Amino acid sequence: IIAKNYIVGILQSIQNIFSRTPKNEHRAINYTHVLGANQQVSPTTALTFSAVWAAMRLLSESISTLPVGVFRRENNGDNIEINSDLSFLIKYQPNTYQNKITFYEKIIMDMLSDGNSYVHIIRNRNGRVLELLPLEYADVKTYTLDNKLYYSNENSGETIDSENMLHFKMITGPDGITGLSPIEQCKNAIGWGMDVQEYSSTFFKNGGKLSGILESDRQLSEQAIDRLRNSFNKNYGTLSGANQTAVLEEGLKYKSISVTPDQAQFLASRQFSVEEVARIFGLPPHLLRDLSKSSFNNIEMQSQEFVSYSLMPYISKIELEMSLKLFRRNAIGREYVKFNVNGLLRGNVKDRADYYKTAITNGWMTVNEVRQKEDLNRVEDGDSNYIQMNMTTIDKIGEDAS
Repeated sequence: IIAKNYIVGILQSIQNIFSRTPKNEHRAINYTHVLGANQQVSPTTALTFSAVWAAMRLLSESISTLPVGVFRRENNGDNIEINSDLSFLIKYQPNTYQNKITFYEKIIMDMLSDGNSYVHIIRNRNGRVLELLPLEYADVKTYTLDNKLYYSNENSGETIDSENMLHFKMITGPDGITGLSPIEQCKNAIGWGMDVQEYSSTFFKNGGKLSGILESDRQLSEQAIDRLRNSFNKNYGTLSGANQTAVLEEGLKYKSISVTPDQAQFLASRQFSVEEVARIFGLPPHLLRDLSKSSFNNIEMQSQEFVSYSLMPYISKIELEMSLKLFRRNAIGREYVKFNVNGLLRGNVKDRADYYKTAITNGWMTVNEVRQKEDLNRVEDGDSNYIQMNMTTIDKIGEDAS
């Protein structure tokens, strides 16, 4: 009886995965994957899936905590950091209620949720930037007029031209203007992982350890079967009763057909769902705590890939959008916004030591430049470039030094 109910429960859960009821949620996103509890996959519900939460937290926190500043490229090729009112906004406090970390966290979280993030640039009469105010992505619509792009804030009723709106987006959609939401595009994969998570929770809640068949040599009436089923489930069908001693009556025999989570492939299914989320957000699986395919030999290389292929696309989009819209037109290309990812690209101590040694002995880095990268203070006479003098050509070997 219990085995039959257990199998029926599995079949119903599988059926729920493939029978979805289309529904719509806010303005531009059509979430059609419905969970077993008739709940849609949306930016809010997706965050209840631990792998999605970990991926979005990792990306938003990694980028928001990076050093960022405003730089000027001099005529001689040097890049000098600028200290100005604009650099203060970008580097420390973009507006009166957010610091730099929470500001960039919202930008990345909005991009990962909706595919778009909008920041209103507040200027004075002279065009100087006073504040950077993030907007709710659900309130903003875009439209073009006379080949110009405008943004409509439905909450305030204000229309904002593109010069005064920072628009950060994921992969651009068919309109070439707005970005595509990763959650919307991959809602079936995310929803499947959420279904597995929900089913495994139900499995344990209903006493996953106790599963079997009640056998009897006697023929039982329907009323007797119902009474035995209800009594057995009440006493032993929950997690709290899973380890109790069963007392059987009416000559019944209990035959165990216990199904463990491993046999039900819960572990493999959950691991695959983590890999799916890592693939969606472009992350190495080990950063979502899936170490099944990681080793000490490749985990450092995967961390380097995290910076190059996971973070840099977001960072480059933010840098370019800010550099194009926060500076006067005659300064574009000469003044720019830049994040410092050097800290994330550091290897282990031995690799860094070998790298710095090669840089100093070949003359393309100074001692002070090395110390600056290691967050050490400058030293006197540390700005000189050195080069080795003990190298010569083969045809001069054996010649007396002049």
